[in-house]
Amino acid sequence: MTAAFRTPGSRIALAITLSLIIHAAILWLPYITLPQPRVSFPPLSVRLAPLPAPVKLITEKPEHAKPAPPDDLVKSDHKLSAKSASKSMAPMNKTKQNTAAQPFPKHLQLSFIVYKGEDGLRTGEIRQQFDISDGRYALRSVRETSGLASLRNDDRIIQTSHGNIGEHGLRPDLYKAERITVAGKLYRQSLFDHKSGTLRFSDGSSTALPADTQDSLSFMYQLSQLPINVEFFTLPVSDTGQLRQYQIEVGTREDVDTPIGKLRTLHLREMHASGSAYFEIWLGLEYRRLPVKFREVDSSGKVTDEYVISGIRASDK
Repeated sequence: MTAAFRTPGSRIALAITLSLIIHAAILWLPYITLPQPRVSFPPLSVRLAPLPAPVKLITEKPEHAKPAPPDDLVKSDHKLSAKSASKSMAPMNKTKQNTAAQPFPKHLQLSFIVYKGEDGLRTGEIRQQFDISDGRYALRSVRETSGLASLRNDDRIIQTSHGNIGEHGLRPDLYKAERITVAGKLYRQSLFDHKSGTLRFSDGSSTALPADTQDSLSFMYQLSQLPINVEFFTLPVSDTGQLRQYQIEVGTREDVDTPIGKLRTLHLREMHASGSAYFEIWLGLEYRRLPVKFREVDSSGKVTDEYVISGIRASDK
């Protein structure tokens, strides 16, 4: 090695020179590609399979099997607010159509929607409770306004009918009607004195009492006890001030649309003189001939009020 590269400075210069030569060679040499190993992968596949059944969680102890309800009772979630309703009350199941007398259940609840006019504005509701015990019946009806009608006239009408029940149906001995308004209460009643054959009213008047007389509330239920196989029949009906002899015409079978479905009914109508007010009533042929629709018509032939069934619950226990 020459003397020029023996000193420390000369060695540093030599190192720098060699580094520059190597970098230049790398930059100017041709590009060389090294072979890469080839890896083989298996083909991708998808298998469709049904999902497993969901697991049912049991949060309560299972109960023992309960006996099936009677044929005329079915389970439902529909509820009514009558205080004396049995916990086992259920919507009445359809029964075979029959023109003979239909037996009453021991406990019965009916609810109606009240409309102003035919297919008119809903103005209220009616709840009725019917109970039988020890050969006697108790019938209560409460009518209340609802919706916009309640803002104008918040009325409440309560009717009650009490009496005996036998093989010929209902035999009222006391009927009461009470109307409650913002102005106060109006109360009236009629007493059926069967021993003396006298019908007595709360105003002190009285009249002879036919044996088969009904009141304004009981007569709609009594219709189910009559063998309606004639063109018309007579039924004496009393309110709290008079006794009327209704001539009722038996009409045709009709399908009626209601909130609980389309019902097969028998159409009845009060026979009346031209220009007189009258009523119409539809009996549910598949529901023991209970009233499912009622209509009041004025002397001009215009429907004033219409009541359509919205719930039927019954129990034979």
